[in-house]
Amino acid sequence: MNRSRTPIPSIPSRHLARMGSACAMTVLLTSGLLACGGGSGSSSPEAAAPAPAPAPTTISGVVATGAAVPGATVTVKDADPATADVTRTADDQGAYTIDVSSLKPPLVISASGTQNGEAVTVVAVVPTLSSNASNTANVTSLTNAIAALIAPGGDLNALSTPATLASAATPAKVVNASALVVNTLKSDTHFSSLLGKDFDPLTTPFKPDGTGIDAVLDKVVVQASATGVSIANLAAPTTDSGAAAPVVLTAAQTATPTAAPSLPASVAPSSLPSAADMAALARKYEDCLALPVSKRVTVDADKLPTAVSATCNFGPAMWRSGGGNWVERVGYDLREESITGAKAGTPVISLVMSPANLSSPYFQHPVCNTATCVIMSIPMTSASGKPFRADWYVGKLGDKWDFVGNQLPYSMGPEMRMNRKVAVNTVLRDANPTNYFVQDRIESVVRLNFNPGRSPNSDRVRAVRWKGPGLPAAGVVTIRSQRCGTGDRFAITNQEGSLTVNNSSIAQYWTSAAGNDFLLDAATLNGSAMALPTVTGNWATNPSPANQDVAPTAFKGSIPAWSVYTAELFYFTNTSDTPDEIIPVRVTTGFEPAANGAGKNWPVPTASFIDQYLKPTGSGAGSITNDAPVLNWTNAPDSYVSFGYLFSQNRVSQTNSQGETANYWKRGNLYFRLASLGDASARAYEFADQRSGTELSVSTATTGTNPNPRCGAEELVPLDANSNLSSYREVGLQMRGADRKLYQSIQFWSN
Repeated sequence: MNRSRTPIPSIPSRHLARMGSACAMTVLLTSGLLACGGGSGSSSPEAAAPAPAPAPTTISGVVATGAAVPGATVTVKDADPATADVTRTADDQGAYTIDVSSLKPPLVISASGTQNGEAVTVVAVVPTLSSNASNTANVTSLTNAIAALIAPGGDLNALSTPATLASAATPAKVVNASALVVNTLKSDTHFSSLLGKDFDPLTTPFKPDGTGIDAVLDKVVVQASATGVSIANLAAPTTDSGAAAPVVLTAAQTATPTAAPSLPASVAPSSLPSAADMAALARKYEDCLALPVSKRVTVDADKLPTAVSATCNFGPAMWRSGGGNWVERVGYDLREESITGAKAGTPVISLVMSPANLSSPYFQHPVCNTATCVIMSIPMTSASGKPFRADWYVGKLGDKWDFVGNQLPYSMGPEMRMNRKVAVNTVLRDANPTNYFVQDRIESVVRLNFNPGRSPNSDRVRAVRWKGPGLPAAGVVTIRSQRCGTGDRFAITNQEGSLTVNNSSIAQYWTSAAGNDFLLDAATLNGSAMALPTVTGNWATNPSPANQDVAPTAFKGSIPAWSVYTAELFYFTNTSDTPDEIIPVRVTTGFEPAANGAGKNWPVPTASFIDQYLKPTGSGAGSITNDAPVLNWTNAPDSYVSFGYLFSQNRVSQTNSQGETANYWKRGNLYFRLASLGDASARAYEFADQRSGTELSVSTATTGTNPNPRCGAEELVPLDANSNLSSYREVGLQMRGADRKLYQSIQFWSN
């Protein structure tokens, strides 16, 4: 080992009297640092001054991914397997200093901690050091990218092997990888100005305060994988195809770092909220959540919000979202006990929306149609230590950035979901292997939400035709359903864009269907491809079309997050094919192939709950009309359940107000809300709206032979073994991914 020599110590004067005749030997060994006296009467000279100890070799820096990683554990290794690692803990701003005098470069630094409730690990490589001096070594998402570009196969763990570290982290390789990353960032003129002329991700000091270098870290998402490093510019404006696509850097590109790819151009910083602007808004939300539920929101007998407290009424008077005002929408979410006491992290811009500049019949946002708006994401940590995210529309009102809401006139929008469905009636499943709907499966769907129960003025809307990625070009038509419990949706009627009754030219006013999930892809539980149900088309001429809510073939393309779908609205007064309103809406998360679900961990209801409520012989299989049930489950090891429900459907015979007696579908849904994120049980909280979609418009409430209204009181109808009635129940556990993608673990009984 090539280590600094330890200086030979000087000998204190109190030891000189013991040296006697050994003095001559001492003189030889110490090269004259001591002198012995000669004859009688001579005196011993003073000892020489101690040689100064060499200064230590240290590294200091910041652990951050934009926001600091407070209290990160920082571990430094070198390429000598015999040398002990050195470990220290960063402070609450991510700053650290470590004495690495015992180590020899190249070094690999690994910093691990928790940021906003989520585990974070970032890596940096240090190819050279100035000995006996202070060195800067930041550990950030950028240094992590550099390390991934030099690591074999992009495997950061490989750098922990001394031989690999020695061969991979040469000065030339690190310099080239760093130059590639920096040149890519500086392809954006605004980033170039913020980074400065001589910026080096490893050695340029900075503070995680949202300005300068840190402002750039806040505005990029850097991800390392075996195929390369992707860098997404969050400050670049979005398009109808979603957020600006990331650029990808590969190890091969490090050979020519001056030929770096260009990032999509950022919007000028003056057109975006600053870190301070967003932090001020986030504090208002955090202050509200510091209050108990009873001090945040007032609810009525149906548990619907009627008022919010002054602390929680921090939105401007013009705020609207999903067809509701601040009390109706924000107040609804503030009822959640599980978010009480949550702390806000450093907010970031998730999406930049340039002025839409739309005109009638397109929806026009009162702020964002003519000015830049953003989606601001606030990373939150619950009182129980679980991460979640709050997304807000933010725009500039006068000279101040503020919450503005999406201003949509209706509660609506597409949502990507992945559902894992497991049959409880295994006898039926095994006896019908070709019946798709009774099999275990994983599905990727896009839910087409149009909620008449929460949308003022929706009683005038007859149909909504959805167009967008993954949907048939003619459009998927949704319309009011006559089934009970569909007051929260328009149901899919056909995928051919038709606004008439099938095999007819009569305008369609309602449907007996109930689902609003359009199936894009399916797989078995082990990830094997699964054939989709066959679509029977020709809606205009077919007397019995089938599976109109299923893609004709499994979707194999890409649907990025924030892609635009278009909702064309048709009023009851309009029987033409020209929409009365056109509303572009964005899907917040992207499409994911169903096969990916096989590699995920899923929560599972307890066996006792399944036996009690999902089997006809269970003690809870009868009618349920109260909130007594308790849902229990096992959380997945890497996620938590945020919401649960118990759904039922059965055919019931009843006579309506028009004297019509018939079997009809009655549905019920009971919601379970958690007291604390991370819990493994929850009490029932409320029933979903029992009304049917047709019940919510005067144009359909008493039309023709429409069997409506018959829905009656809140109830989960009994689960029985009568196959003639097609009794059905399911329990669902919802969890969200880091990108807020919704995943549902579903157990179901079907006859």
